[in-house]
Amino acid sequence: MKNLIAKARIGLVLLGTFALLSCASGPKQVFHSFEINGKYDGRPNAEGKYEGWGKDIDLLEYSYGDQYSMVRDSLEHPDTPSRHAGKTSLPVGPHGVAGPMPVGEFLYVKWRIKDTGEVFEDRVDLRDRLPRNMMHHTLTFVPDGVQLRVFVETPTPIPKTDVPNYKKTRTHLTAHSAYYKTYEIYPTLEPYPEQLERCLRGEYLCGVDKPKK
Repeated sequence: MKNLIAKARIGLVLLGTFALLSCASGPKQVFHSFEINGKYDGRPNAEGKYEGWGKDIDLLEYSYGDQYSMVRDSLEHPDTPSRHAGKTSLPVGPHGVAGPMPVGEFLYVKWRIKDTGEVFEDRVDLRDRLPRNMMHHTLTFVPDGVQLRVFVETPTPIPKTDVPNYKKTRTHLTAHSAYYKTYEIYPTLEPYPEQLERCLRGEYLCGVDKPKK
């Protein structure tokens, strides 16, 4: 009888431990990245050079979901009151967060156009726009004047044979789109080609120039 009671107590302890671990683990974690690159992402100037959207835009607030503090910030309501004291805008990078973290259900961005002082904000529902598997993908955005544009950069490199004279040419407003397959998911939702699915299934060697043989 004593042995049965002891076993029952051990079982309850283990159940409690598993419950605590389950609660501690929180939302599902996926290794991916969130980046802000106002120095290099954006449209070219009159001379055809990319100066970045940070030249014309003040970033005021952003939040990639609401489950991870490292991917959100606010000039007006920072987590630490003294963090942005005396500043008129948030840093525009390039900087970001990469690692296991929850896949955000939305992206909120608030920005100001420097020349006019106009303030805009947008909240994008990402639930039907992100790839089913965000592993090793990067989410980034570009305040393109009054329009917010959101992009997903995949881990699939652009083969050199796809670029004339091997010159790296951007396919989108992001600098990394010259090197990796990139898709605009807002306001335009571009379809994901079969090659991306092959990459996610392991049929394509992500991070190299050629597929498996």
